[in-house]
Amino acid sequence: MNTICIAFGIFLIIKLNFAQQCLTNTWPTKSDLDIPTYIVNLDTPPFLRWKQIATKYKSEIKELLNYTKTYIINVWPIFTFLLDIMHTQLPLVANTLPEPYGDELKGISEASGISLGEIVFYNIFYEISSLCTSIVAQDQNRNIIHGRNLDFGYLLGWDKTKNTWALPFKLRPLIISINFTRHNQLCFRTVSFAGFIGTLTGIKPGIFSASLNARFDLNGGYIGVIEWLYNFDRQQSFVTLAIRDMLTNAKNYSEVIDYLSNVSLVAPCYYILAGTKSGEGAIISRSRRTSLHIKRLGEDNQWFLIQTNSDHWRQPLLSDDRFSSANKCMQIQGKTDVTFKSLFNVLSSRPMLNKLTIYTTLMKPITGEVGSSKQSCRDEDTPCTLW
Repeated sequence: MNTICIAFGIFLIIKLNFAQQCLTNTWPTKSDLDIPTYIVNLDTPPFLRWKQIATKYKSEIKELLNYTKTYIINVWPIFTFLLDIMHTQLPLVANTLPEPYGDELKGISEASGISLGEIVFYNIFYEISSLCTSIVAQDQNRNIIHGRNLDFGYLLGWDKTKNTWALPFKLRPLIISINFTRHNQLCFRTVSFAGFIGTLTGIKPGIFSASLNARFDLNGGYIGVIEWLYNFDRQQSFVTLAIRDMLTNAKNYSEVIDYLSNVSLVAPCYYILAGTKSGEGAIISRSRRTSLHIKRLGEDNQWFLIQTNSDHWRQPLLSDDRFSSANKCMQIQGKTDVTFKSLFNVLSSRPMLNKLTIYTTLMKPITGEVGSSKQSCRDEDTPCTLW
């Protein structure tokens, strides 16, 4: 216990002294911008619509899953029973999900040659664990831009040779952009991981954009998954599928706010939304059963919203200063300079950029413009925090 306390104390010192900055002149390299785009045709039967992606990325998905299984066996052997559940119980999730999601998972399993239980595990893991930073900002001309960092993989293994978390390194090759089409017309876009059918980051041009941040609560996603698995409650939605439902069906921003505020969820979370009109921006802080609070763009003359992984009405943890650091950078940047480049600067500044960061996405709902970049924090530039 003393060793843990000492280590945590050292970590706090590093956080407070080496990891805060507000960059002003950064932009991704050409290789980091090289994120492939694929089309998922919603007119194609669900079982077949992911075939191209699943076939192309089957090796990378297998490598990720094999690493995760090996890590559990070697580091947390007490939890090896979860691997049995993966193969015996998780396939039942695909049989009980609302259409088209069950058949999509089965099609990915068939095309990749990966067991259905593993594909389900890959798709529901976000219900339990993740860290992120999302920002919605409105400039003096009332233009709205939505930015997000996706951070993932804490406490799931450290790569000593690369001096970073192991999982983000294995997830970056899976980053893709997806255009969902119907009748040869674009319906919505997402930035995701190959073989992942939910939505962590997405935009419906001319309507809204959305990002999802994890929210930690004792009544967490693991409880929701158990409830679904053993049929205690299947009248709830998986958090990433709720966003995809809205990207598919929503006709306006108000409909999105109403649905995501009230739908029963498998896991607590934060939904961060941006619309096309002045003041259309919100953070919906969700428990599994209800909306705890909706913070709206423009309240108290606030021209931007920031959400990390803490409730905004509580004091941020000393071990996580992303909110205060992002707030400082946005204030320095100012309302007159709200652009993709300026938000990329904020999201690329430490500690918003940290060793868990996998990608940054910027979205403009009114035009449908999207810009995404792979991200990785390099200690040779400035020391990186663990999260």
